[in-house]
Amino acid sequence: MQIYVDAPLGKLIANVASSWANQRRQSSLCVSAPLPYDPATMRIALLFAVSVSLGATAADTPQQWRADKRLIDMHEHIEGLTQRVARAVKIMDTVGIGIEVNLSGGTVTRGASDAPSEFERNKGLADRLYPGRFLHYFNLDYKGWDEADFSERAAKQVEDAVRMGAAGLKEFKRLGLYLRDGKGQLIKIDDPKLDGAWKKCGELGLPVSIHIADPRAFWLPFDQKNERWKELRDHKPWWFGDTNKYPPRMDLLNALNRVIERNPKTTFVCVHFANNAEELEWVDDALSKHPNMMADIAARVPEIGRHDPTQVRALFIKHQDRIMFGTDFQVYDRLILGSSGSEPPPTDDDARVFFEKHWRWLETRDKDWPHMTPIQGDWTISSIGLPNEVLRKVYFDNARKLLARSLPLPTIKAVRIDSDFDLDGKLANAAWKKASTGWIDAQSRDCTPRAKVATEVKLLWSDNNLYLGYRCPYETLSTFEPPQLDKERLGLWDKDVVEAFIQSTPGEYTEFEVAPTNEKLDLILWGEKRDFDWSSGFQSAVNVDEGAKVWTCEMKISLKALGKTAPQKGTNWRINLYRCDKAQNAYIAWSPTLTGTYHTPAKFGVLAFE
Repeated sequence: MQIYVDAPLGKLIANVASSWANQRRQSSLCVSAPLPYDPATMRIALLFAVSVSLGATAADTPQQWRADKRLIDMHEHIEGLTQRVARAVKIMDTVGIGIEVNLSGGTVTRGASDAPSEFERNKGLADRLYPGRFLHYFNLDYKGWDEADFSERAAKQVEDAVRMGAAGLKEFKRLGLYLRDGKGQLIKIDDPKLDGAWKKCGELGLPVSIHIADPRAFWLPFDQKNERWKELRDHKPWWFGDTNKYPPRMDLLNALNRVIERNPKTTFVCVHFANNAEELEWVDDALSKHPNMMADIAARVPEIGRHDPTQVRALFIKHQDRIMFGTDFQVYDRLILGSSGSEPPPTDDDARVFFEKHWRWLETRDKDWPHMTPIQGDWTISSIGLPNEVLRKVYFDNARKLLARSLPLPTIKAVRIDSDFDLDGKLANAAWKKASTGWIDAQSRDCTPRAKVATEVKLLWSDNNLYLGYRCPYETLSTFEPPQLDKERLGLWDKDVVEAFIQSTPGEYTEFEVAPTNEKLDLILWGEKRDFDWSSGFQSAVNVDEGAKVWTCEMKISLKALGKTAPQKGTNWRINLYRCDKAQNAYIAWSPTLTGTYHTPAKFGVLAFE
């Protein structure tokens, strides 16, 4: 394919494509000459270039989200061995996934002499090797199903799982298909004995990811005419066409719907695109009827992508708060990329391509191209080109809100600079380019995403000072008029402000606020006590760009005011960062507190001095 562009756009695309491809292709762009990039990379780069040319910032793009590792894969299976966990993280680093949700955490049943459970061992290993990179779901133990108290013991497993740090419950494709009671009868999805566990999940805020059915072809004749023959041939236990052993496919889906209806306070993530990717109208109807139902797209892009892309796109936009990114990426003795069979084991580079094909499907409008899991069928798919405001929900916002209780505390890095500088309020000093970016973009109370007021924050430090820089998009500013610049105004937080809560010593922390008028406030807190007379002498500068509808703020705080001991490279303090935008009713946080107050030190993240 040959693409020709004019010089300015060509230069931009060349940089974007090269960055997006992560330097994996040897390529260059000759302006007004054919582009050597592969079509998928170029289409994504073109979309990015156009969005930037229309005024979007680089930080608003999927490419930057991946560079910052903001994406969450809601559906992975990683064996609990050091080499498997390490391989998974290496691949996720390459493709830009920040948090992997391992649905194969194991049961919480403890062993002989109270030995750690499978779940505790798996979670402990990942947390020790790669803290903050994994969340683990637990799996229900069905031992003792026929005993009278199983329902109570199942609910107790949920309580134990929460205590052990589980982020959710994963129910594999076994109810209604494989699990049988002592009489040899299939255990049904909607068996009342499971209601105690589902209800307890709702009470404790534990989401349930549940797999209960497969594609229609798995119920059709087991022969070479079956369009999923390659997959079924290698996985005979996945064929459910024997009516003497298995129920009809729709019976399973209807049973799950009854469970969802009986437990309105429990969130059910119906995996593999609501367990019914081939029937978009059914998925639309199910999501519309059940507000406590969500869906991931794991291992079903090849099926969803067969539909009319306009119809799929409309469905994703309609239910943009309910659909989440997932892949069914698996690491055992071999990689599994959505599905597998007897083909040669995939390589790490195959895994990269697998993920990039997800980006292509979600982000471009390409038509009729080979999907990412060939064993699932010999057909092509067409991309749906979601807008960025929907993409970020699918990629991470919806998952963050769902998993807010379990998310690891975030870390923001303060980059070392050699000399101090004067503030101009515009973040124009070259030193800011060295800083990494944090995001204040979710309601502090409940982690609801607020993309329109998503606020960038950067930190620097020198021998003497800590610097904070904020970039705040707005629609209407709410400020006190006239501004009171000669002294502090109590209640400054009742209008628009950016804030930083900084804790260098356990038991106390300092608070700093700056408004768009450059009014400012600082105080020190010990428990419930607040000293408004305390002064750090901090400096601030503000710039309001009314044309761009962005206000920026810089703070310069003496390190001596923040703690008795000066930080060194490698020092970690605690911090939280906030913004109030009264017109948008946005009270947002870098690390949402999940309470009614910003003053929740347990939810402060980590400030790492580099």
